[in-house]
Amino acid sequence: MESNTSVVVGKIMDILFGAAIKETGYMWNCSENVKNLKKDIKDLTAKKATLQEGIDKAYDRAEVPGEDLKNWMNIADAEILEANKFITEEAESKKTCCNLPFCVNLGTLYHYGKKATKKSSSLLKTLDDGKQYENYTFNPLPKPKYPDLSQKINLDNINSHKSILEEIIRDIQDVTVQIVGIIGLGGVGKTTLANEVAIAMKDKFENIILEKVTKNFDTEKIKENIQEAATKIFNGSNILIILDDVWEELTLHELGIPCGSRYMNCKILLTSRSRKVCEQMNAQRIISVNPLKEEEAWTLFKRAVGKTEWDRKLKQVALEIVEECGGLPLFLQAVANALKGEEIESWETALNRLKAPIHGDVPYKKDGILQLKLSYDFLKSPVAKSCFLLCSMFPEDAAIGLERLAYYGLGLGIFEQSNIKIEDAKDLVHEAANVLKSSFLLLPETETGKSIFSILPEERKEEKLFKMHDLVRDMAMLITSIGNDNKDIGKCWVESGTGLTAWPPRRDLKTYKKISLLGNKICTLPGYELLIPELDTLLIQDNELSVVPDEFFGGMEKLEVLDMSGNKISSLPESLKKLTVGALVSVLCLYSVCI
Repeated sequence: MESNTSVVVGKIMDILFGAAIKETGYMWNCSENVKNLKKDIKDLTAKKATLQEGIDKAYDRAEVPGEDLKNWMNIADAEILEANKFITEEAESKKTCCNLPFCVNLGTLYHYGKKATKKSSSLLKTLDDGKQYENYTFNPLPKPKYPDLSQKINLDNINSHKSILEEIIRDIQDVTVQIVGIIGLGGVGKTTLANEVAIAMKDKFENIILEKVTKNFDTEKIKENIQEAATKIFNGSNILIILDDVWEELTLHELGIPCGSRYMNCKILLTSRSRKVCEQMNAQRIISVNPLKEEEAWTLFKRAVGKTEWDRKLKQVALEIVEECGGLPLFLQAVANALKGEEIESWETALNRLKAPIHGDVPYKKDGILQLKLSYDFLKSPVAKSCFLLCSMFPEDAAIGLERLAYYGLGLGIFEQSNIKIEDAKDLVHEAANVLKSSFLLLPETETGKSIFSILPEERKEEKLFKMHDLVRDMAMLITSIGNDNKDIGKCWVESGTGLTAWPPRRDLKTYKKISLLGNKICTLPGYELLIPELDTLLIQDNELSVVPDEFFGGMEKLEVLDMSGNKISSLPESLKKLTVGALVSVLCLYSVCI
């Protein structure tokens, strides 16, 4: 028994002693371990360079690496980067002990000695894995993507899109035109029209290439996909390249697309939500696609739902559903597909949900709205983003004035410059509005636009008015209802132009930064202090107010913008006079609250 115990104890001591030797070895051999790591970095870098040379030669032969080799190259890149960072970190650690050459921290030696050993092990494994690619068989270049030229869309009685299609085809056939741009709101039918162009012109070109660019595009992937077509262009073939869903300027020669007067046999068709992108890419023709008119939208919806006979009640519900879709084909077809074959109760439920706030549970509406939100996300100007979200505080289909937005912007401090004059603010808002119109997030005001709140004489005189598409406004309200990362806007409560006759009861307003109840029929306001400590904007113009209770503004310490124009208020309450509000006074004076 004692003999067995001695053996076990001896083995344990051996293990512990071996582990101790190994651990102390990290400390005593730190310099050697770091030196070995540097050699391993050099070896892996050389292996990667050799394989990259093979990849470059393969591209010249119209061949491409597989995903396995691509993954190894990415892993090697990451390993080398991390190891070099470690080498730099280790070198810096030697300088931290008062710059004394004999000042040694044993804990530091242990840390870097052990870490260097682990990194060497990882690099050696990657280096060993790379040996399998030394005689690698590359893949042939993938065939270009061709659009489906058999699925022609029925454009009968959808005359606006039919005339646009004819215009695009004429421009592509024009021998003086190489690049044509199709622009419009998300879901308005740009991609469908591009496909229709491909179908209509399939006999005019040797190849038609469709390349989906999207927001996060891969330049190398696009180059791979069009390389065969580019070779044919160099050889004189007629090729049409469709670059669909372009979000930012693309340099065509970097994508390997031959262009310019020497290569007019190459025609390029762009689709984008931004006019500016098409202009930056030197499109000689830019064609705008607008939402469908009411009758056209109804025609498309009927075809998509596959129904030819309608009873009076169902047709009335269907027409209201079509109106909620805002003339966007993508949205119309999504809703039609969801309702195909359903009973009228489902249609009525869908209509009620479509009319409800966007954060309801209508997946096809929310999906459509989120598609539109990409245009907002891609805005680079903070002022444009702020102006856009402020526009959502106005009623549906209302004309929105530049002058009014400029004053709101001054009060909220959305401009980078401080203490700027109103004329400068108007210039900045005008510039932001142009950016938004270029991306179809704002529309010019039309005669059919309703203005259920007062328009300033200055605004009407300058004709600097614009409006929002209904679904775009829904998208903006989705953003503001839950708050967002734009510090100048924050969470909003908007019930403008909804017919309210009294201040709605809300239990908790503490988190709201903006409230808009403008364009209603509110006669009275709460006669008690409202606790809204974060509120910086209150829009209650164009109601039927004559008195504001003294306590009303008591809990609005951060209020910056107040618009009470279009009411019959004769005096200001005491709670308002106590607030310290720089821009608030100018807004009050501008809109003649006191009469």
